[in-house]
Amino acid sequence: MTDTASLGSDEILRALMTSTNVRVIFVVTTGAAREAARRHGAVGAAAVAMGRALTAGLLLATLTKDDERVTLQILGDGPLGAITVDAAASGRVRAYVRNPAATGPALPDLRLTVRRLIGNHGFVSVIRDLGLPRPFSGRVALADGEIDTDVERYLEESEQIPSALACETLLGADLDVAVSAGILVQALPSDAGAAFVPQIKAALRSGALLSALRAKAPLAGALPDAASLARSLLASSVGDFQILDRRPVAFHCGCSRERASGTLALLGPRDLADLAAAAEPVSITCEFCRARYDFSPAELAASAVISAAPPAPP
Repeated sequence: MTDTASLGSDEILRALMTSTNVRVIFVVTTGAAREAARRHGAVGAAAVAMGRALTAGLLLATLTKDDERVTLQILGDGPLGAITVDAAASGRVRAYVRNPAATGPALPDLRLTVRRLIGNHGFVSVIRDLGLPRPFSGRVALADGEIDTDVERYLEESEQIPSALACETLLGADLDVAVSAGILVQALPSDAGAAFVPQIKAALRSGALLSALRAKAPLAGALPDAASLARSLLASSVGDFQILDRRPVAFHCGCSRERASGTLALLGPRDLADLAAAAEPVSITCEFCRARYDFSPAELAASAVISAAPPAPP
């Protein structure tokens, strides 16, 4: 099991702008994005794609007050392959990328185009788990392969909520993650909210989040907090910016040796016995955090015996 606390400024902020009747969610994910990239060995454009997807997953997971859990998948036909994010409203998040070694043009302190890595064709898939008998799921085609605009399209087409969403993951001189953050603005039922969302969407498309990150978090300076970034983006409406709650963000993986052992047990007694007879240890690696769990031939043989045993009578 892995639970890595992110940098002190990593957090989720939920707020309400009462005059326009819109909700604002802002996340700073620098530490979590760095940790995900480190575990998968992703640098440059691959680290940017992971950071944007991780940030977008957290934004999706914080739309309700409940302990929501979201699985976000970006599946394109590019060399990076699928990106999968598992995010919870509590701020815990993990991410997996199929081919973290994929590379693309990368420069520090700029918004990178990642569509070459993601691909031109594919889709966004979202599964929401609210603790109900059946989770909600939706899927839409990729908009442009830039991840944040793709997830924005999902919200508007699949969940039919007027939304403005932007995520930025900027690189440092070493092409590792320097800062990562995202914002989601959604209209609540009102004419004012419906009019405001297109305005903030236009601002985000013109680079407002990128400019705010550069102003608040120069590569050699301190990392910003979510509230200061949100206020700088919504400067004209600071007076009615009401913070509802704040919570920390952390890279977290729920894998464990017990779960890995349960995965092995699915092989069945005969396959487990064959593995034990080979007299070589077997390793299972978690796709999300890359933690490795080793099982000796003796442990494999014991699992084979347990798996072959008849179930206990009720």
